[in-house]
Amino acid sequence: MMQNIQKKAFTLLEVTLVIVILGIVASVASTIISQLYENYMLQRAMHNVSLKTELAINQIINRLTYRIENSVIARKSDGTFIPLQAIEYGVTNTDNAILEWIGYDNESFEARNTPGWSGYCDVTATAAPNISTPGSNLNFASTVIGNLSNGNPTLALLFSLGDRRDGNITSPDSHCFGYNGDTSCIHQSGIVNNTTLSTNRESGTASISDQYKLAWSAYAIVPVNANALYNDVRDGAIAAEGIPQSFDLELRYNYQPWAGSQYTNAPRSTLIRNATSFKFSEQGGTIRVKLCATEKTAFGTNVSVCKEKVVIR
Repeated sequence: MMQNIQKKAFTLLEVTLVIVILGIVASVASTIISQLYENYMLQRAMHNVSLKTELAINQIINRLTYRIENSVIARKSDGTFIPLQAIEYGVTNTDNAILEWIGYDNESFEARNTPGWSGYCDVTATAAPNISTPGSNLNFASTVIGNLSNGNPTLALLFSLGDRRDGNITSPDSHCFGYNGDTSCIHQSGIVNNTTLSTNRESGTASISDQYKLAWSAYAIVPVNANALYNDVRDGAIAAEGIPQSFDLELRYNYQPWAGSQYTNAPRSTLIRNATSFKFSEQGGTIRVKLCATEKTAFGTNVSVCKEKVVIR
């Protein structure tokens, strides 16, 4: 005798409801996952550009810390000199201008207990063209400078000849930057022995003070390679869409304006790519620097970060 065995199963309606519910859950889940991924990529891009901007502005600030104060100048992209003290932050248009200065030789000065150069002159024992600088170890300074510069650069002596940072300055030479003969505050120099420096000054034509700083390089922060990386390109034309043009920010170094070399032919190192703004000003010896940069996410959006710092000494 056969028995009818009935098995329970989902009805068509129940299956349909399950499919609909699973579709809704999948749709919501995919939206959440997509948003989480997009937020992750946004945060990642923000972190990357923030870190790069922080590192770049720190390099600028660290080098400016060892500047010769009355040597800091600014130039426009066409080379026109801008009196730095005449710049009003946020008012004067110095965006993407070139910042240039002479840095004293901090490496050999602070590298050991006996400095490479002491910074003091024995004026009574000094006879032109030589400078007596007791307490120095100039042979050590020569070794350090030679290693850093990969050569034997022309050294410079810089004496403090008063405050030259007034707003009436109209040329780099009057700003203790360029070389302007032996009446300048910059003197080409060389090492005679372990405690004696030579200069190109003639007796009676230029005064010296009892304190000096030794330099072997000037530095320049130069915006280059402006591009439209984050702009739309349509029919061969650039549509700005309100997005700033980006550029690379380079450090130029190991050149000597007092010996005729310029930043245009100097070694270079890229500090940051895709910068969008580089501004600076100086008031009362304090330099203020602002750097902005941008980065594109995987979704085509852009994130921008600005860092601002000051150098007091």
